[in-house]
Amino acid sequence: MVRLKAGVIGTGSIGDVHLAGYASAKKESEVWAICDTNPARLAEMGEKYGVPPQRRYRDYRRMLEKEPLDVVSVCTPNVYHFEQANAALERGIATLVEKPMVLRIDQAQKLIATARRTQAKAMVAFSHRFVRMNIAAKKLIERGELGKPFMVRVRYAHGGPYPGWAQSDWFYKKRLAGGGALLDMGIHAIDICHYLIGPIAAVSAEVKTLRKPIEVDDNAVLTLDFGSQKCLGMIECGWTSPPGFAGIEIYGDEGSLTLDLVKGPTWLSGKTCPDGTTRYKQRKLAVPSGPSHWPFQMQQWIRYVLGKETIVELPGLEDGRNSLVVALAALESARKGKRERIRW
Repeated sequence: MVRLKAGVIGTGSIGDVHLAGYASAKKESEVWAICDTNPARLAEMGEKYGVPPQRRYRDYRRMLEKEPLDVVSVCTPNVYHFEQANAALERGIATLVEKPMVLRIDQAQKLIATARRTQAKAMVAFSHRFVRMNIAAKKLIERGELGKPFMVRVRYAHGGPYPGWAQSDWFYKKRLAGGGALLDMGIHAIDICHYLIGPIAAVSAEVKTLRKPIEVDDNAVLTLDFGSQKCLGMIECGWTSPPGFAGIEIYGDEGSLTLDLVKGPTWLSGKTCPDGTTRYKQRKLAVPSGPSHWPFQMQQWIRYVLGKETIVELPGLEDGRNSLVVALAALESARKGKRERIRW
């Protein structure tokens, strides 16, 4: 069996997730080379994953030039995604790029064109697609067991990536991140709405810096119109949230589904009457067991690169572009104070 030689560009916290994924698939892949501009982090991750010093790089170009890589993960600050992913795709290397895929639509189109020309496999790391109850929800909707969805609400929020997650405060720097909570958390929510419901046709948004003394937004609220899908939606994302609800609510003609990232799923059917009384039946959503979303994402990505069947509909570069289109339209809506239509 072929073992993929994997290279990871950017060995911070999310890079460590990718490294762990390649390392754990011992029969299918191995961590072959790593790249980071931080020499201390490079040494730490090199020791952790058994990468010899000669395959630890400060410059991703040298790594791509010198090493016989089969697959690359791009896990650097957002501003570098395009140049690094494009360089790997130009060499025909299967490339997994963290979200947001890039910061501009023209960059997204160029990545798509490069992958098509070189026939390199590619994926965007929308990890919420790999949450198992979200996969189960997708199948439930496709079977029509909720009826036709008419409302979806997504709340993805926490206290912020730094301190406590990110290795530095780059998320809060506009030059490096391009934006704040909307491009970090909201981009996941936009993609999961596309995955579960369909393309967003229009968006209105408020994007604010409410609490943190940072250059970028720390909270955003988006209202969505799915057009011909006859569904509306709302996204709330933020970096200032205490513990509370995080997840997805879907309301259809035949029932509702709450996908709570802490408490798990709740599937209800029945009705709420005008007098305030509710008659409902709680049902069980069959969620398969298995690894959590990050290891599962890496497992499915490796299978895809090896030409094996995958369980999940993998998010490609087009999905990365489509989520960015909506996110940038939301930023424009907030700037102009008016609804933005999405032209697909």
